[in-house]
Amino acid sequence: WGGGSDTNDATTIMAAVIRDLKIKTGSVTRLIKDLAMTEKEISRQQKRIQEYKEDHERDEHDVKKQVEVLAEYVAGRTDEMHRLEQFDIELGGCIEDCEGEGGLDQTEELAAAREARSKAAELLVEYNG
Repeated sequence: WGGGSDTNDATTIMAAVIRDLKIKTGSVTRLIKDLAMTEKEISRQQKRIQEYKEDHERDEHDVKKQVEVLAEYVAGRTDEMHRLEQFDIELGGCIEDCEGEGGLDQTEELAAAREARSKAAELLVEYNG
C-alpha cells in the first residue's frame, strides 16, 4: 500500500509550493501595477494643482483641497511601497524554497517570480533612493 504514497505526497507538496509561489508572485505583480497607476494619479494631481494656481478664478481653498488630495495619493503610495517590500521578502523566501525543491528550479512559475522580484527591486531602489 505505501509504495505510491511517497510519490503522491511529493506531488502534493510540489503543487502546494507552486500554488504559493503563484499567489506571492501575483501579489507582487499586482502591487507593481497599482504603484504605476498611483504614480500616474500623482502626476495628474500635480498638474491639476498647477492649473488651479494659475487659474485666477479659483480661490485658495480650491488649491488647498487639491493639495490635500495629492497628500492622500502620496500616503497611499507610501503604504503600497511598504506592502511591496513585505511581499517581496515573502516572495524571496518562497523562491528559495522552490530552488531547494528538486524539479522546481526550471519552472515557468519560478521564472515569473524572479522577474517580479527584479521589477520590485527596481521600484524599491528608486523609491528608497
